[in-house]
Amino acid sequence: MVRSRKSDANQIAIAKAAGVSVSTVSRALSDARGISDERRMQIRKLAEDAGYLGRGKQQPVETRHLRAYVTGSLATGGLAPFYEAVIAGLRSSARDAGFTLSIRMVDEASLGPERMIRDQELETAAMTIFVGIDLTDALAAHFLNGVDKVILVNGYDPAMRFDCVAPNNFFGAELAGHTLLRAGHRNLLYVHDHTRWTTTQRRRGFYSAVEAYAGTTCAAVTVAGGVDTELLLEVERRVRGQSQWTSVFCANDMGAFRLMSALEAAGLSVPDQISVIGFDDLPYAALMHPRLTTMRVDCAEMARQAIALVQRRLAYVEATPLQIECGVRLQPGETVTQIA
Repeated sequence: MVRSRKSDANQIAIAKAAGVSVSTVSRALSDARGISDERRMQIRKLAEDAGYLGRGKQQPVETRHLRAYVTGSLATGGLAPFYEAVIAGLRSSARDAGFTLSIRMVDEASLGPERMIRDQELETAAMTIFVGIDLTDALAAHFLNGVDKVILVNGYDPAMRFDCVAPNNFFGAELAGHTLLRAGHRNLLYVHDHTRWTTTQRRRGFYSAVEAYAGTTCAAVTVAGGVDTELLLEVERRVRGQSQWTSVFCANDMGAFRLMSALEAAGLSVPDQISVIGFDDLPYAALMHPRLTTMRVDCAEMARQAIALVQRRLAYVEATPLQIECGVRLQPGETVTQIA
């Protein structure tokens, strides 16, 4: 681009309005790396409002912006590494597809149509992405009745009205169950915490495996809300011989960590006495001793599929909704032993 005094003056004005340097403005308008998506979007919006035609284009730079809401209740606890990986994947895939992306962690319990309308007025987005958030009836009605579109990431829409992408929770949990059952275990325990559509599919998949083996028994305990009372009581029953389970499937790796800590404190050895499988293959699974056997979720692939759904929905507004499930693989560790 041949620079001119007018070009320099426009960039100076944009830089002043954005509170950044002129070089930052130039890099943002040329899609250079090293600038956050939020800052790039702000500068492009100012450039458009000013009628500035960056890089010699005949039309203002078109901004394709996406806004993602991330579950605050799950992304700030033991599942934080999972959601950090999904967000990193969304940022990378959105950038590669030519989108800017802003991330907002929210309390989903108070998330409603009013927030959608307000945020859209302040920052126009071509698509809204919900990460780990199930749609309430009010939110579903907002997206069905308006022009705004939504993609669910790590979530389901049982009514099949919206595009979704999630791990294959049913078959992943079924494979975890079969892994324990093929190792000879016939007395199992299921440890679960929060309940949403994704974890419901994990429960269904695990019990599908259990039902395929005659003479199998299965108990269940919850660690919902970070409270281990029920889990600790069940471990005490196992120590006293009142429960006979020899293996445990945990709906996520955090539950497996809490279980294994309780078993160690009670003097029960993993895997010599109790076999354990988790779900998600979070980074701390490799740090546990022994190394946790778990189900690996490809967060980066889930993010790539989400951005592909965004592109498809923007190109074909009336297309039939797609619900994509990414394969889940067994990550072998050292917490399952063959007993028969």
